[in-house]
Amino acid sequence: MQSDQIAGILALLETIGEGMEYLQSHEDAKTARAVLAGRRSAALQIEQALGDTLARRISADALCDAEWLSAMYRIVEQLADPFQPANAFDHEFSGFIQHIWNTGEEELFQQMKRTLNGWKKAPDRKGVYQSFVDYFARFPLWGTLSPERGDFDTLRRRAAVLKRHSYDFLWLYRRLDDYLSKRTLAAILINWAVLDLAYPQTVKSIFPDYWEPDLFPDNREDVLVDVGAYTGDSIAHYARVYGAGYKRIYAYEVSPDSCAAMRANVEKLGLHDVVIRNKGAGSQRGELFLSRSASDASANQLTADASAGGQRIEVVPLDEDLPEPVTFLKMDIEGAEWDTLLGCEKIISQQHPKLAICVYHGYDDLWRIPALIESMNPDYEMHLRHYGGNLIPTEFVLLCRPQRNYLHQRLK
Repeated sequence: MQSDQIAGILALLETIGEGMEYLQSHEDAKTARAVLAGRRSAALQIEQALGDTLARRISADALCDAEWLSAMYRIVEQLADPFQPANAFDHEFSGFIQHIWNTGEEELFQQMKRTLNGWKKAPDRKGVYQSFVDYFARFPLWGTLSPERGDFDTLRRRAAVLKRHSYDFLWLYRRLDDYLSKRTLAAILINWAVLDLAYPQTVKSIFPDYWEPDLFPDNREDVLVDVGAYTGDSIAHYARVYGAGYKRIYAYEVSPDSCAAMRANVEKLGLHDVVIRNKGAGSQRGELFLSRSASDASANQLTADASAGGQRIEVVPLDEDLPEPVTFLKMDIEGAEWDTLLGCEKIISQQHPKLAICVYHGYDDLWRIPALIESMNPDYEMHLRHYGGNLIPTEFVLLCRPQRNYLHQRLK
C-alpha cells in the first residue's frame, strides 16, 4: 500500500475520531452525518486495499464506534507493515488468523457447537463434556452455557471476540516479546475457536502464578502492590521465589474474612512490612458492596447493587492511595482489572513498575488490557504466561517488564 494512501486514510480516521468524540457530548445531526459518510469512505478505501470486504474480515457492522475506529487503525497498521512470518510458529498463527478472516462469525459459533455436541455423543468424551458445561455454571464470568436449554452464550461470545478483534490479536502477537508468549496466545485462541485441549498444556509455565524469574529475576527493594491478595497465597509464593529482599508489600483484598486469614498467614510465614488493606481498587473513590461467590471465596466480587445485602467496601484509585513509588503491581480481581488500571495510570506511566495483570476474566480482556497498558506506557516489554488447565484456559497473565535501560537507571 502506498504511503500517500496510508496517510490519506489515517487523516480521514483522525477526522472521524474527532467527530465521534464531539458527538459523545453534543447532539449534532450535521456532525453525525459527516461521521457516517467518513466511515463509509474510510471503509471503501480500506476494502480496496484489502481486496476484501470488512464485513467478511471482522464483522465490522457489529462494532461500536470506538471499537470500529480502533479496528480500522489496526488494519491500516497491518496494511502499512504486513506481518511476515519468520518461522513455523509465525506461520501457524498467520494461518489461524486467515481462518478467522475466511470464516463468518455464525460459522465459527456453529463449529464450536458441533465439537461440543461431538463430545457429548462420544463415550470417551462425555466426562470432558460435562466438566466443560459444569465449569460455566460455577464461573459465569465468560457467559452462560446450558445446551439442554439451548443456551450457548459463552460460545457465541468466543466467536464474536475472535471475529471482531482478529486484528487486535494479530497486533498483540506481534507486540509480545518472546515466543513462549506468542505460542501461549496461539494456544488460547485456538482453544477458543476449535476447543483444542492439547495445545494449552504445551505452553503451561513451570513457575508459580505471576512470579517468573526469567522475566523478574529478583525483588531487591521491591514495593509490591498485590491487588486481590485473597488469603496471602500469592504473597507466600512471592516470598518463596524471591525471599525477603523486598522493601514493602501492600495487599488489597475486599473480603474481611480473607484479610483476617491473610494476617494470620503473614504472621506464620514471618514476613516483614506487609500492609493489609481491606479495600477495593478502581478508577474512582466510592463505595461498593461485597458479593460473595457461592462456589469459591477467591471469586468474591464488588457490585453496585445494594440489594445483594453485602458489606460496604471502600474503593480507591491506587494513584491516590499509595504513599510511595511502586516497583511491582499484581492484579487478580475477578474482572475488575480494567477499571483498576484506569485508577493507576500515573503509577504505570511515571513509575514504570513491573506488572502481572490477569487477562482471563473476560474474553475481551486478552486484547484490550494490553492495548490499555500500551496507551499508558508504550515502553514495556510484554509477555504472556499460562498457569491454568487445558479444558478452559484460565489463569493466563500479562507480564510487563520495564525496558532494561530503565531498570538499570532505577537500580543504580
